[in-house]
Amino acid sequence: MATNESRRYQATMTALRGIVMIAAGLLAFLYPAEAVKFVLLAGGGLLLVDGALGLASGETWASRNAGGQLVLIRNLCCIVAGVIVLASGLLTNVFSLSFLATCVGLLALVAGLVEIVSSLIDRDRYASPLPAMVSGGLYAIFGLALLFMPLSSAATLMRIVTALLILYALSLLYRAWRIRTTA
Repeated sequence: MATNESRRYQATMTALRGIVMIAAGLLAFLYPAEAVKFVLLAGGGLLLVDGALGLASGETWASRNAGGQLVLIRNLCCIVAGVIVLASGLLTNVFSLSFLATCVGLLALVAGLVEIVSSLIDRDRYASPLPAMVSGGLYAIFGLALLFMPLSSAATLMRIVTALLILYALSLLYRAWRIRTTA
């Protein structure tokens, strides 16, 4: 059974989570374009890191068969997509934002499809090819979303998501209040 002190601590941490989420949600709701840019930058960083760590893992260099070459192509696609996203501030002077989103979408789609195909070709590398196929499918879905979802609707989607985030944060504050009152 939890002590009163541990319940107060739990209530305080739950309330703090709620307050941070409300602050982030309000900022994202009021400034959806900046929130979308932040999410895109974080996603670009993740693509770059994913590709770089894939190259660094050495699995592409260990096997010189078709599966290893496909993994190399996949990792290079991720790196190029990450660089495009992270350099989009500079590249928008030359290319439109929708062109850059299309490029990143195509690279993510290719990376996902290549991961699926390589998991089917080089089954020796995987205890089960299912996780690689699922992650490849998720990459492909991400690429398709970038290709077919207009960027103008991203701000609207961000507002909907942040409204849901604020509602969740309010439920955390209520939960913290209930924990505190029972302590």
